[in-house]
Amino acid sequence: MASCDIIVASEAAVFGLPEIDVGLMGGGKHTARIIPHSLARRMMLTGYRAPAEELYRRGIIEACLPADELLPYCLDMAAVIASKSPLATRLSKDSMRTIENMTLRDGYIYEQGNTAKLSTSHDAQEAVAAFVEKRAPLFLGR
Repeated sequence: MASCDIIVASEAAVFGLPEIDVGLMGGGKHTARIIPHSLARRMMLTGYRAPAEELYRRGIIEACLPADELLPYCLDMAAVIASKSPLATRLSKDSMRTIENMTLRDGYIYEQGNTAKLSTSHDAQEAVAAFVEKRAPLFLGR
């Protein structure tokens, strides 16, 4: 879960680091990236399994939904993402992954490099043309 781009869950879901219950450990680094210090340690040291509602309340997951609403919610979000420029989506994911552990200045510079790449792309030109012509863009991913 901690490696996902966007986290959504059913109201029945629980999240944990149960390795301690069998004398092992793991997942602490990924978990500590998104879960507050005390909760991550509680989960790792006690095997506590946090309910999805708690993680939603803490702002850790994007949505906590009844099970029958989960798939439609995810499919709608996937459709929105798929409607964007594949090139911009790819470079956005690259930026988010790369700048995560950079300083603010270095992260900004890296992100602006990707913005410069995008600005000369066919998809960027198509987005401007579509806006001017008041139509949906047709992105080609280049």
